[in-house]
Amino acid sequence: AHSHVRTYTIMAYLAAITAETGVPLFLSFPVVGSLNGVHLFASNLKTSLLSCTNGGVKVVWKCFYQSITLILVMTDDSPVETHLLHLLDTMFNALVLLIGLQELECVQNVERLKKDLKCCYPLIDNLLQGTQLMYPLTQSVDVVAVEDVSTLSQCMDAFSEAVHSGYGCVSVDGKIIVATESWWNLSPLEIGLLAHLIASLPPARCQDIPVYLPRASNKVAHRMLVFSLLEGVHVCVLCDAEPSLRRAQDEVGVYWSGLTERLVKCARNPSSVPPGVDLSPSVLAFCLVNLRSRRCVSSLKPSTFLGDSINNTLSAGFQGELSTEERHRYLVDFYKTVADNMLPSQVKDGVKQETTAANGAQLRPPEEVTPANGRLLHAGIPHKITESYICTKESNHGCVQDSNRQQGSGRGTRGSSSQLIIKPF
Repeated sequence: AHSHVRTYTIMAYLAAITAETGVPLFLSFPVVGSLNGVHLFASNLKTSLLSCTNGGVKVVWKCFYQSITLILVMTDDSPVETHLLHLLDTMFNALVLLIGLQELECVQNVERLKKDLKCCYPLIDNLLQGTQLMYPLTQSVDVVAVEDVSTLSQCMDAFSEAVHSGYGCVSVDGKIIVATESWWNLSPLEIGLLAHLIASLPPARCQDIPVYLPRASNKVAHRMLVFSLLEGVHVCVLCDAEPSLRRAQDEVGVYWSGLTERLVKCARNPSSVPPGVDLSPSVLAFCLVNLRSRRCVSSLKPSTFLGDSINNTLSAGFQGELSTEERHRYLVDFYKTVADNMLPSQVKDGVKQETTAANGAQLRPPEEVTPANGRLLHAGIPHKITESYICTKESNHGCVQDSNRQQGSGRGTRGSSSQLIIKPF
């Protein structure tokens, strides 16, 4: 299957209101009043208004626990609404992560809630449009593939034990380099939100942040200790009352000072491609999702290690080099077209899927979600789609998608996978 990539400017706004009274928690009342009025009018007629589209903009409503209604306004860049519904769930769980479910499922004091929600703004901005992490789109944890990870893994386990925590990870720009087994046992939602929270934090040597795990502990807070090892590189642990921040910081020097050179190497590898992997230099960007382990490797500059001159020459085409922003935009647009529209069955091909939403409602399997406008392409195709591509209008570049099943003995390598790449045509 093939089509053209649309050109658009990504726009995203999130509004939150109390479900019962319609008091806005985000933005001012004139901004959200009309949107809430339309939703309230439909409710009074015993009708559920889920979404509407007008002038290239899509608006989606969702109520959680009959207490908080979230309204998402975004560019209409996909034939179906699967990713928007996932994004709304992610946004609500982001609020749970920082202020707890108890404050949200039963709003007692609106003004106090407004003040408490201010701490969520950087995380929400990061999830909407402030990062190149793929989790909000793929629902899979962003990771960095590095060579000889055993030394870092052993150090991570030892450091976690020293600070009396089984939950710890090292990340670069929000992408997980290495983590403890208990950290990986958290749900992809929790790991993804914690990674985005780390990426959204202001620069600081160390930070102590209370967090609520949306699945494991949404009403009892834990402490998340975050320590900066290098610019963009952080080590993070989840713990209870002990240890103190100062004591944990002393342990950071003991366990991580000798690994600076190795960490610098990880931080300087924006390609996310470990040495030894034979990747064509014509690949300008890629996204590889393991649907079984729910982990994702992606890069907007995979050929950097081959030399910038090669990368720039190959991406130039006939109308100039693709910027990092353009690569990201094309990759995201293509993923939405493929994963949500042509290959919806790929979404459920791995681990057991969540069947209950954050608001307690039962979720339908992804392939049963159909758009109101009837543009779901895969419904009329008798065979399984394994490859697809699209061409950009602005330049001689295209996106190629390939789905396959990999067999391997290592953890996280066995199961279904789907990859998207951008290359010059």
